[in-house]
Amino acid sequence: MTIYPLLNIIVRLLLLQFILRFFSKWVLVKSPVALLIIVFVSPSSSAETFKAGQVFRDCPVCPEMVAIPTGKFAMGSNTGKVRERPLTPISIKKFIAIGKYELTFDEWDVCYKMLGCSTKPEDRGWGRGRRPVININYKDIKEYLVWITKKTQNVYRLPSEAEWEYSNRAGTNTEYWWGNNMVLGSANCRNCGTPWSGINTSPVGQFRPNYWGLYDTHGNVFEIVSDCWTPNHSNARSDGAPVIIKNCNSRVIKGGAWYYLPKVARSASRARNDDRVFSYVVGVRIAREIK
Repeated sequence: MTIYPLLNIIVRLLLLQFILRFFSKWVLVKSPVALLIIVFVSPSSSAETFKAGQVFRDCPVCPEMVAIPTGKFAMGSNTGKVRERPLTPISIKKFIAIGKYELTFDEWDVCYKMLGCSTKPEDRGWGRGRRPVININYKDIKEYLVWITKKTQNVYRLPSEAEWEYSNRAGTNTEYWWGNNMVLGSANCRNCGTPWSGINTSPVGQFRPNYWGLYDTHGNVFEIVSDCWTPNHSNARSDGAPVIIKNCNSRVIKGGAWYYLPKVARSASRARNDDRVFSYVVGVRIAREIK
């Protein structure tokens, strides 16, 4: 039960008194005490008070999330592959949160133990714990999202491609969030100078975060987003909402992976992943809506 400021209480009382008088034929509760009870226990309609960049988690076993500021950016590239074109202006107007890290085995295994997820994915002998969960497909991810949404009473979902790239870029327009060239030791990708490069996944959070506090947005594992696969950005929505097409059976994946060269990890890079397929190079970073 939340205690509201006195002014808020008075406004609610006046409003409820008006409603009771207007609908007196149907409303039986007219006691001032009852009115006060209604005022104090009625749910708040105000927005959640998160600041951009704030880190939070909704429960002890939930992923850490970062509140992402609204803003504008250009998605894609006019100099990259055809599938990254055209460079498209996007306006992100909805305040959301994005996973601070890629979803981990630790977080997934809780869902499995609580019977929210039907799949316990293999780790290929690399270890579980804080490594990003792999060998999951689109259906598996939807199960996790349904479970955590029900558990927390907050809406968790996949980010759209635009939301993902906007969060990855963190206010930059370069190939990677730190600049136009791969810096050795900055990400887990092939020939990128880390102990895991070209070998396997790394535990999350081993490298510098981007300017908005997100880790591993380049490399480690590809991250599935909510958009259906399309061959380019010609159908991209200017508000950053996902592109959904009829008979959709594959999604966009972003960010590159430990197995692939640095160019695949560029912010604008995008690839296709069949909804039925699970892989040791594909994982997920989830989003949460902010009320």
